[in-house]
Amino acid sequence: MPRDLYVLPASPGQEWMWLIHHMLRDASPYVIAGMVRVRGRVDAGALRRSLDLLVERHEALRTVFRMDPSGELSQVIRQAEPVDLGVYDVGGGTDPAEDRIRADFQRFAGRPFDLARGPLLRACLARVGPEDHVLGLAVHHIVSDGWSMRLMTSELTELYHQLAAGRVPELPEPPLQYADFAVWHREWLDSAPAQEHLAYWSRQLDGATPLRLPPDPVPEPVPPGARPAPSAAVRLGPATTVALTETARRHGASLFMLLLTAYAATLARFTGQQDFVLTVPVAGRSREELTGTVGFFVNTLPIRVDASGGPTLLELLRRVRLTCLEAYDHQDLPYERMVRGAAWRRDRHHSRLGPAMFALRVPLLAPRRLPGGATVEVLEPPPTAGEMDLLTEVTETPGQGLHGYLAGQAGIFRPDTLNLLAGSFTDVLTIAATGGTVPLDELPVPVRAVQRQSG
Repeated sequence: MPRDLYVLPASPGQEWMWLIHHMLRDASPYVIAGMVRVRGRVDAGALRRSLDLLVERHEALRTVFRMDPSGELSQVIRQAEPVDLGVYDVGGGTDPAEDRIRADFQRFAGRPFDLARGPLLRACLARVGPEDHVLGLAVHHIVSDGWSMRLMTSELTELYHQLAAGRVPELPEPPLQYADFAVWHREWLDSAPAQEHLAYWSRQLDGATPLRLPPDPVPEPVPPGARPAPSAAVRLGPATTVALTETARRHGASLFMLLLTAYAATLARFTGQQDFVLTVPVAGRSREELTGTVGFFVNTLPIRVDASGGPTLLELLRRVRLTCLEAYDHQDLPYERMVRGAAWRRDRHHSRLGPAMFALRVPLLAPRRLPGGATVEVLEPPPTAGEMDLLTEVTETPGQGLHGYLAGQAGIFRPDTLNLLAGSFTDVLTIAATGGTVPLDELPVPVRAVQRQSG
């Protein structure tokens, strides 16, 4: 058993994650996963040493959690231990090797984590052939987030690169560790600015109505993660993406704001609601020193959408832009505190304010050539809705346009409905790229009619 080094209070976000993890138990969807393909010879010893150095660098990767008798949750930072890297050969079969690897990795990442015992980082190496391997990483969300996974794969590649070349690895030390942030954040929550943030969100969400996504008829309810998430692809070419960016720029908005507006317009038509809340993730790293630290920094912002009065896409963009800018100025309050103190319209059928999330992801790291000719490439994770009823993620790749997916819970959506919804979202984006002067009521979103027929 590794030795405890420090015992410090958990962050507010970790307290919430710990509670949700224990409520869902084995069905918890809170896992951050990453896959890296190495084409060429792999030095297993150098890879193991790289993983060990990564854990030594980032205290969050060697942290477990302990609840004391008074009900206070602590994060316990332990002495670094070697990472158990499981290596296996991809067996034969009729399915393509990459499909088998993804299926294996989903089972690997889906194994329950013990937050009290750890470790909360797991790694496996699938041997596809003598010079073709896939490294899988799975980390519990309580100590990581999407930014952290990108940082981990980048540092792991650099550490392996230096070790494989016979050099002593040298990387700048992280200026801060996650526990430093957790202590600061707990102190900030008792400050006057935090109370002002709380007052803002209470005003903003007062009387808000949860988004009511019409569910498809399904054979039986299923817990999150019990079945593969139905998903549908979204893709826009480079010319349309450039036009979207230019439309957003002309109106003082970011590409993200215009994409979110098109998503909101699509769901307004889909549900028939004019006042609802969407959620968006933010990195939660407002200080430069935190950009090189692994930990659970990401926060969620509830964006209230006002689609009343028959606005055009451009008018809705103006409203969404202002709402986003205000939300960014009040983003340091944890999401659960934003919604807990607000008088939004709860009912027994809709226990969450924002069941649909939209995210614009950064592109994956570019492939990199290593000593000896090996090439390292970060693979796209499989589409998943996580804990959301509906999750839409898109990525802008320079010169290639936008691509992504809509993913829903298996117990709520059928694949054909998500395909129709993805097609409608794409059509709305195409209209936005041509100027966006079309009223929402005239947008080509036929999904609601399909919903009525299927019900």
